[in-house]
Amino acid sequence: MNGGVWRRGALVGAMVLAMVLATGGAVFAAAPLRIMVVGDSITQGSSGDITWRYHLYQHLLNASVSFDLVGDRTDLYNNVTNQHGDQTYPYPFDRDHHAQWGRPLTFEKDTVQGAVSSTGAQVVLVLLGINDLAWFSHSPAQVADDMRTFVSNARAANPSVTIVIGHTLSRYDIFGKVYLNQADTADLNARYDALAASMSTSASRVVTTADPAGWDPAVHTWDGTHPNSTGEARIAAAFANALNRVGIGRSFVGPTNVTWPSTGPAVSTTSLNRAARLNWSATPGATGYLVEQRVIKPSNETTFTRLPYPVSDTTWTTDGLAGTQVDYRLVPTKGLMTGQPGNHSRAVFGGVVPGRVTLNGSPGPTANESRLSWTSTAEATGYYIEMIDLARAPDSWTRLPWAVSATSFNPGLLNAGNWYRWRVVPVNGLLEGPASVPIEIRTTGVPQYTRFFALGDSYSAGIGNQDSKADAQCGRSPNTWAYLAKAPWDPQPELFACSGATTLDVDLYQKGLIPWHAPGPTLITMTIGGNDAGFGPELTNCILLPVQCTHREPALNDTIDALYNPLRLLYRDLRLRAPGADIFVAGYPQLVAPGLPCPLAINAALDDDERRMIVRLGGRLNSVIQQAAFDAGVVAFTGEVTGRFAGNQHAACGTDPWINDLVFSYRESSFHPFEPGNLAYALALNDRRVLVNTNGAVRSVL
Repeated sequence: MNGGVWRRGALVGAMVLAMVLATGGAVFAAAPLRIMVVGDSITQGSSGDITWRYHLYQHLLNASVSFDLVGDRTDLYNNVTNQHGDQTYPYPFDRDHHAQWGRPLTFEKDTVQGAVSSTGAQVVLVLLGINDLAWFSHSPAQVADDMRTFVSNARAANPSVTIVIGHTLSRYDIFGKVYLNQADTADLNARYDALAASMSTSASRVVTTADPAGWDPAVHTWDGTHPNSTGEARIAAAFANALNRVGIGRSFVGPTNVTWPSTGPAVSTTSLNRAARLNWSATPGATGYLVEQRVIKPSNETTFTRLPYPVSDTTWTTDGLAGTQVDYRLVPTKGLMTGQPGNHSRAVFGGVVPGRVTLNGSPGPTANESRLSWTSTAEATGYYIEMIDLARAPDSWTRLPWAVSATSFNPGLLNAGNWYRWRVVPVNGLLEGPASVPIEIRTTGVPQYTRFFALGDSYSAGIGNQDSKADAQCGRSPNTWAYLAKAPWDPQPELFACSGATTLDVDLYQKGLIPWHAPGPTLITMTIGGNDAGFGPELTNCILLPVQCTHREPALNDTIDALYNPLRLLYRDLRLRAPGADIFVAGYPQLVAPGLPCPLAINAALDDDERRMIVRLGGRLNSVIQQAAFDAGVVAFTGEVTGRFAGNQHAACGTDPWINDLVFSYRESSFHPFEPGNLAYALALNDRRVLVNTNGAVRSVL
């Protein structure tokens, strides 16, 4: 070492690397070489991991290198609780490091100068880049540029620092059975090699490792990304051999096929009626436990047989014939990695397809949870939970990766205010029964809508506002209630409502404007049914004909009642088109005020009996809308609308009317809400939205 830099050919294999200076009888030993390991989760490791840092540490000790691993951390990441600070290493060693779970090079390049400065690092071993490629979508060229900055910043703290850059490691999708990032990592590693060749100087060496010998992420990781014990040893070997090239230590002479040393926990058994329950304490880092059994009675087996699936909990109950005696032991698993069997315990107690369970559910205790419960079926050893995110992937079932043994489950990590479809599949070992009838649950909380569609007739178009005159075709007002109801975080409403629209018009012309299965949760609002019921022509006849029109009430009742199926089918079709949408359908306010004095035109045109009939017909239509919405699984806010308009008070002829009476200059706006009435509609919608956001919702599947 000269000025803190190791030279090729220097004698570094000595046990202590002592430099003895005899000055006035005093003897001084050279300080240990300060080595800082920089990286992400592959370098930090997680609970129970040996880590490649340990293998490198042992190698340097065996090579008689005097060194000190330095850094600002000593911990592992707890992969079970998702917390830092874990110290469950299987073996003792110098644990100082500068690695952090999830760390990208694009961040580390800006902090390495401080780390080198604070630790006094003379050698930096860095294994970074895969997070930048996989999660930050950075190109190999961009990552290589970040590595160049990393080297420059490290040198700013120590101009004579030696830097070893590890080749990035490709990944493997353990579910899809495909290799990931192979081309990008190969490209990046070639750029790292070129970078090292161009930046290395006699004062500050920069080299790269080779790929770990035979690296195969399908074989050498426990989850497709993070190295298993064999993968850790092979990464250490690659760094050891690179250090040897700059004169530190020797070529790697150590095991490159290593078994995870974690041993299965002790098992306590409880005898149950025709069953046995196993309990144990968690093994650090274990994501599951393989159960091994040896049937003593009646089979008198001498070897253990491993059950084909891991248990994720620390308790397991199994059924069997009364009197059966079975020895059980556990093998901890960490993803694809398995540890060693623990001691066995003896329990005192085979496969048909389990039957269908009945699923019930409700919104959960928080906005990110739901509650599921289901009936048990005697043959099941567990239950798979399957989910469809109706707002994002409405055609794809996703199964939670493990079967639960209980008959209730609170799925979490859900989006607030979103619709999810759930079903439960019972399993007996590896035999799956029929799935339950699914249910749909909307979580509580405020959704982040991506689109807002306002459909319907003139009551949604806002034709009662004077500014609707500008739209001669549909009478759409820029101040209709959909715009007034928009919250600051909502998207701008897309107003497709049109004056005169019927259920058929919405079905043929408006519904198709909503993209099929558009991604993200959407909001759909609508008023429809009044034109189907013929309210416009009937009201005109009541006003213009010289005879009273109350004799028309029975026929109009039949017409209104016949709207149930068209409305229900329309609401159902909207759900099919936008399965993740919140669909709110409004009713109609009371149009006229019986028993109160009206303008001369209305007094002359509509007597009190006719006004009362109009009120009854409106109420009947609202009831049909309400029932059709309930049966179709959409939300009606008819009660909120009539409540906001307060009956006689805000009807035409009311004490404080919000509905136009006869408007001779703009006849189309007659008996429609004007500006205060549109605000009332907006407030009614938001009253219902708040209720749904607070309570969530449950509905059956179409």
